[in-house]
Amino acid sequence: MNGMMKKVCAVIATCAAVVSMGACGGSSGGSSDNHLSIMWWGNQVRNDRTAQVNTMFEQQHEGVTIDGQFASMDDMFKKLSTQAASRSMPDIIQMNYNYYSQYINNGTLIDLQQYIDDGTIDVSNIDKDVLAQGEVNGKQYGISTALGVPVLAYDKNVTDKAGVTIPDNMTIEQFEQISKTIYEKTGWKTNYAYMPSLNFIAYAMRGQGKHLFNDDGTLGVDASDVQQWFDVYEKGIKEGWHISPEVFGGLQIGQAEQDPLVYGTDPSQRSWCMFAWGSTFNALRKAAQSNQNLQMTSWPAEDTKLANYTSPSQLWVVSRDCKNPKLAAEWINFYLNNEDANKVLLLERGITVNNKILADLTPSLSDTDKAVVDFTQNVVKPNSSKVDAPFPSASYQMANQILFTLEESVMYGKMSAADAAQQFVTQSQEAIAKSK
Repeated sequence: MNGMMKKVCAVIATCAAVVSMGACGGSSGGSSDNHLSIMWWGNQVRNDRTAQVNTMFEQQHEGVTIDGQFASMDDMFKKLSTQAASRSMPDIIQMNYNYYSQYINNGTLIDLQQYIDDGTIDVSNIDKDVLAQGEVNGKQYGISTALGVPVLAYDKNVTDKAGVTIPDNMTIEQFEQISKTIYEKTGWKTNYAYMPSLNFIAYAMRGQGKHLFNDDGTLGVDASDVQQWFDVYEKGIKEGWHISPEVFGGLQIGQAEQDPLVYGTDPSQRSWCMFAWGSTFNALRKAAQSNQNLQMTSWPAEDTKLANYTSPSQLWVVSRDCKNPKLAAEWINFYLNNEDANKVLLLERGITVNNKILADLTPSLSDTDKAVVDFTQNVVKPNSSKVDAPFPSASYQMANQILFTLEESVMYGKMSAADAAQQFVTQSQEAIAKSK
């Protein structure tokens, strides 16, 4: 087992505690009546801006102190699962949409509806369908931090050198051919969403008119559906145009600043593109090297209108361990509605869900943020479908232990794409059954 997989497996072992944490006892959370702990993952831009907003909140709320806790996403959820099991979760958490349901099902989050009803959290400028993305079983456990959209970031200088034009709404076949041409003409390789996440394969399944999960949380696809996903890795490695998994040794996969799109010097260890999000694009441009020109398009799929969507970038939730949930609700309201705070935050987490704030901010946005808004409004929204419901609780294991391991096995030539597809279905069905 290589170092990367040891790291992933360590995360899995810790996160297994989430399965039974709803019944756990232990000490209460570390908050006090006038102190808030807030946990999020993200890049340095997000860390700096969130810390500045926390300071602004403290200045406007005498006696209140905030402990900001940030990490990479994997490290954060590893820590969070341990805290959940010991009933010592932070007060406010930036929650991943795909892990949302498992924390709800295990009783670790509180319903925020009472704070919406009493006016503590003002949602009057948020579209009802956006607010509803945080509703589960009739309860409002979370409120979207911002709208997120899938973005394929790419280096236009590399694609221009290869003599190719990157179209919006390209098919997977087009993506493969473009990747092959770029490699032949420039030596730059491709990273086909190699990271522990189900978002990308779920998008590909949507493009086939399928859904990774059925409404009851069971697996919604079979091996013949998912083989195309593994075929890309198998073909890319055999033909030379896909990046080797060895490149990621020692890197934090999914961290914008360390992605092969912007990190490194050797074209054989670089990727002309990154499967990212609108909320990541600003950080990618900041991390880009001086000879790069990063642009964006949609992720490839057989039918992009079926595949594409807008979704919560993340959701703000309040844990059951919070001693002053009303104060936590006031912080969420500050984040959503304070104009000065949003002038600091801008669109780093995605497009603000507050329509009034967005209208006020847009004229003064940077060119990068304006590009993200334009891409969302004019490319994604007219050519998209309703986002899937949050993934079931087995999704973390499926992403980190099953899918990621199988992708690596295919790229190292230890398993065929067909066998990997069958193993993905079999192991996923077992994981889902055990999680219920």
